[in-house]
Amino acid sequence: MTRISQIIASPRMQLVSGISLAALWLVFAVAHLTTFKLTGKVSLLTFALAETLIAGFFLLRPPPRTVTTNPPELAAAALGTFLPLLLRPTTDTPLPFSELGLMAGSGFLIAGVLSLNRSFALIPALRELKTEGMYRLVRHPIYLSYLITYSCYLTANFSVENLAIVCGSALLLLTRVHFEERHLAKTPEYRAYQARVRWRLIPLVF
Repeated sequence: MTRISQIIASPRMQLVSGISLAALWLVFAVAHLTTFKLTGKVSLLTFALAETLIAGFFLLRPPPRTVTTNPPELAAAALGTFLPLLLRPTTDTPLPFSELGLMAGSGFLIAGVLSLNRSFALIPALRELKTEGMYRLVRHPIYLSYLITYSCYLTANFSVENLAIVCGSALLLLTRVHFEERHLAKTPEYRAYQARVRWRLIPLVF
């Protein structure tokens, strides 16, 4: 492991990054909980709960066995993680399918996180490989749930700012899938998993 890898994977850096991200998630959650109280949009509450669960698992994650030090990969991971936290709810009345879709996407997100458990990571890193639960369907179920929630969030809370954030986040998400697959495929264990689970993100499509 290089010096950069040692710094990134160090307990101190893991703690600092965890606390920083948890703080940003807290601000995000407060904004959504406040709007939920004003509008009664249940989808905002479920989405905030899903994000809170992710923050908790991120703080409890174990040190990785390997971690990328490639600047583009680090940048994509950082931007892809922090950009969605700029999404802000609106007080508009959403279409029914938007509310239902956002709640379903949040439920899918929670299921994916519970399947991954403490192997959760932001940047391409090798931790304990998870192949159970939602990971039997696609190799990146959390990212799939984000695509669903992004789309439904935008229709339920439309604004020009949210549109730009969702488009940017979706592009970064696809980029992260590529980088993570490349990093994880260095191990025979993950290559065997790729052979068993064909689809990366969307069943029968990608």
